[in-house]
Amino acid sequence: NDRRTVAIQNGHVAAILDPGMPVVAKQTLDCSGQLIVPGLIDFHVHVFPGISNFGIDPDETCLARGVTTVLDFGTAGGLIFDGFRQFVIDTAKTRVKALMLIAGQGLISSNDTKPALGELWDLAYCDVEGCVEAVEKHRDCVAGIKVRCMEDISHGGLNEAEGLRRAREAADATKLPLVVHPANSSLSIQHIMETLRPGDVLTHCFHDKNCKLVDDATKLWPIVREKQKEGVQFDVGHGWGSFAWRVVRPMLDQGFEPDFLGSDLHAYNTNGPVFDLVTTLDKFLHVGMSVPEVIRRSTATCAKWLGMADEIGTLQVGACADITVLEIESGEFPLTDSEGVTEIAQRQFVVRQCFRAGRRVGISPKPAPMP
Repeated sequence: NDRRTVAIQNGHVAAILDPGMPVVAKQTLDCSGQLIVPGLIDFHVHVFPGISNFGIDPDETCLARGVTTVLDFGTAGGLIFDGFRQFVIDTAKTRVKALMLIAGQGLISSNDTKPALGELWDLAYCDVEGCVEAVEKHRDCVAGIKVRCMEDISHGGLNEAEGLRRAREAADATKLPLVVHPANSSLSIQHIMETLRPGDVLTHCFHDKNCKLVDDATKLWPIVREKQKEGVQFDVGHGWGSFAWRVVRPMLDQGFEPDFLGSDLHAYNTNGPVFDLVTTLDKFLHVGMSVPEVIRRSTATCAKWLGMADEIGTLQVGACADITVLEIESGEFPLTDSEGVTEIAQRQFVVRQCFRAGRRVGISPKPAPMP
């Protein structure tokens, strides 16, 4: 939180210098009046285009918008993870880490595909042994086990509890965190929260659908506070349908704060209401979260959960030179939630520069809103 010169050499942060110190460099970039922050980390995306109907290209939609590292949120299960690694993780300029979906076939079918079958429709795909084997094969890039608890993707809810149990078993067997999607679940939030342990993550914490974190009077369920104190962590996971202003404000007023500001960027929301990670950050700036806290929850906290706190999410000397340069503009900026409700913000982040391992990458303009 000060005026500094950041020196980069061989893809790493070489020094953090007082602005008056002389520097001999092949290239310099004047960022006066702008924010030099660690490369942004989007904790929640779906980046397996061509295989998953949710999938997007991480370089076009994330890196070009200032995000140097993403966590794919369980787009691939064990049956298709080899392909995900070969065609996305190992080829993208963006750093890609991933959750392993308990359902081996991954997110290849959904409500609007033919057939419209969710991944828990047939529990034969939720093979714990197969999931564990896939994790061990790709342990260097797998950060956790993911399950979606949703009534309409699990044979009318019949398979939700068993899918959750198997995901817990796989997480325990691999000693990895369990990550759960609860929105539109037929299970109670108490049931799901009781399954979670310190280090696990509940995503979509601000949705206003079945199995939400507040009661009908928008009061936090006691178990949510209890689990957060124990060390369960919470991700925004904005997405197409999981961020409602009418839930966000009461939860923040009650002292609840998310650990991660994941966008849940995927093919259905790149033209709104999500657009990109910085738009999600704008929303928390709008509701009163400080700039340092917004940046911390989209850099350092994510890096720590990924076990990479010394490498990314920081500008400390020796860290990878993943760097995003932001500017805060003043004006009137519409911000729409997942329910179609728009609020007008007075400030927004603008991505000015982005460096991945010391190399500058091109910045694309914010996607146009859907007509």
